[in-house]
Amino acid sequence: MLNLRRPLIMAGAMGALGLVATGLLGHILMGVFGCAGLLLGLLNTRLVQRSVSRATITENPSKRALAFSALGRLAIITVIAVGMAFIVRPDGLGVFVGLAVFQFIITASTAGTVVKELRQ
Repeated sequence: MLNLRRPLIMAGAMGALGLVATGLLGHILMGVFGCAGLLLGLLNTRLVQRSVSRATITENPSKRALAFSALGRLAIITVIAVGMAFIVRPDGLGVFVGLAVFQFIITASTAGTVVKELRQ
């Protein structure tokens, strides 16, 4: 299971940078929504870990159950993000920026762990 401490720290730093940058540009609310996107990404990653650990407890894990779990989770996150973006236009679009930045963070964190393991 991926340790989420490093991605959490990186997401916090990126959120703080985003708040400063958007504040300087006069769109602090976009930075707040960017932080919300980062939190949604972190929540999704944590729920993925919980779902996979629950599914792998059984002797024959169900691919179908994992697929439906992922579909439901992504649908809920998408509805939340689209709702934020639609209700608070244009600053609500920051939620998508936050989600995208978190995906970069989690991918970089995972790749770094894999590279470290391969070198040993």
